[in-house]
Amino acid sequence: MIDFRTSIVIDRPVEDVFAYVSDPANFPSWNSAVQVVRPTSSDLHRVGSTYSMERQLPSGRATNRLEIVVREQPWEFAVRASGGPTPFLYRYRFSGDADETVVLLDGEVELGAAGGLVAQLLRRAVKKGVEDNLATLKLILEADAAMPAA
Repeated sequence: MIDFRTSIVIDRPVEDVFAYVSDPANFPSWNSAVQVVRPTSSDLHRVGSTYSMERQLPSGRATNRLEIVVREQPWEFAVRASGGPTPFLYRYRFSGDADETVVLLDGEVELGAAGGLVAQLLRRAVKKGVEDNLATLKLILEADAAMPAA
């Protein structure tokens, strides 16, 4: 298993950032690996809600079962992916004021038997991918804030 921590500042209120990040249907718009997320339970957006998530990984297409394990609006959101080649737990924490949000992400990713140097290289690659995804999230949310109200 590898773990990492990263963060980003987004020029949007914490409630807006939380609402966007905590909706798995939005994952494909800002996570480059995620192709589609479909609900598999009727109780959406709550702890225990489940989804099927299809991702395109360097090793090929993968399907994970995704479950919301924490949802404390607007301060914390966590999802666990099981199945597939890279099960993970991502825990997002949100803080900020009316105009700016800090998103702190702690991630744990299962990579099987990888160890030593290989694990460190994979850790860097996963963290870089996550940081790129957070940068995309920032662009989307800040561009949306710049659009005039209809």
